[in-house]
Amino acid sequence: MVQEQIMLYIRENAVAAAALTGIILLLLLVLIQVTRTRQEVHKICQKIRRYFEVILAGDEETSVVEEESPEEIQIPVYQTMEEKQETEEDSKDREELKLLMEVISEVF
Repeated sequence: MVQEQIMLYIRENAVAAAALTGIILLLLLVLIQVTRTRQEVHKICQKIRRYFEVILAGDEETSVVEEESPEEIQIPVYQTMEEKQETEEDSKDREELKLLMEVISEVF
């Protein structure tokens, strides 16, 4: 009974049926595109995460190497203002990278 009414309605309103079909197809295309974009963003975030892990691991490895050979390390008697600023900037950059990694991992 219900199927007969639906078929009758579709026959009488071909334009409405075509519009409904178009809307359904459009929604399917949007769903596919959103899924594809989400996967691409996830892959990019994984690459960024690996990149930052390599950078942070590289910084830690260089500090370990420096600590292992104290004879080769020359301690300056004084530091110029530029050297102090550079070390402060380096520490700020590392903190910013760690914060960025935390934000990326929370979002994805």
